[in-house]
Amino acid sequence: MLKIEMCRHGQFLFRHRTYLPLVLVPFGIWQILQYDRYVGGSHDFDRIWDWACFALALIGVAVRFISAGYAQSGTSGRNAKSGQIADALNRRGMYSLCRHPLYLGNLIMYTAILLFTKSPWFALAGALALFIYYERIIATEEDYLFGKFGSAYTDWSATTPCLIPKLTGWQKAGIAFSVRAGLRSEFYSVAAVVVSMYILDIVEHYAVEKTWRADTEWNVLLVSALAIYFILRFLRKNTSLLDEPGPRVEAQA
Repeated sequence: MLKIEMCRHGQFLFRHRTYLPLVLVPFGIWQILQYDRYVGGSHDFDRIWDWACFALALIGVAVRFISAGYAQSGTSGRNAKSGQIADALNRRGMYSLCRHPLYLGNLIMYTAILLFTKSPWFALAGALALFIYYERIIATEEDYLFGKFGSAYTDWSATTPCLIPKLTGWQKAGIAFSVRAGLRSEFYSVAAVVVSMYILDIVEHYAVEKTWRADTEWNVLLVSALAIYFILRFLRKNTSLLDEPGPRVEAQA
């Protein structure tokens, strides 16, 4: 059946979901190399576009950060090799607006990077590819959650949209927001966005000016993002500063 086939594909995509979207990067580089002038014919306008894309990407990071900060222990995370994990069902906080806020955050970030190429056709094709990609991952994840939580999951999904968030109905989480959880999870996202856009900016300058360089602000941003990445990565792997003092479980409404 189609559902079984989608779930089978989704299991593979879920295990490799951290790296598979990077397949789009070479195509984005190739697209930029076709340019011979900046967007709107002006470098200043081009830089405004770049920063608008970066701001959009930060919105995606913020969605993920808030989602991770309100998530219960043993649920949302970057687990890949261990497969699906769900010791509890997140239904409040960001999860009261849509069922998959982490994937929503990803889609916003990836769309921002696609738009950074300044090619509407490439951005549209990439967005469609990502939609199909996440459709299969979500099908696999929801099949797992239904099997584990049954009617509790179907009741929640009946009133909560999948990816496009509803604008009303926010339910306050039964646990306090954890900055530690957000930092522990999302310092990867910021570094990935900055590095991706930095590379594309260099390629764009080469395509237009035939020189390998990046704008000064991107050099500063790259150094800052990498410094934060390595500091937080060290703290996560070698200290307990980003660890929670105990399990995070929501109080029952």
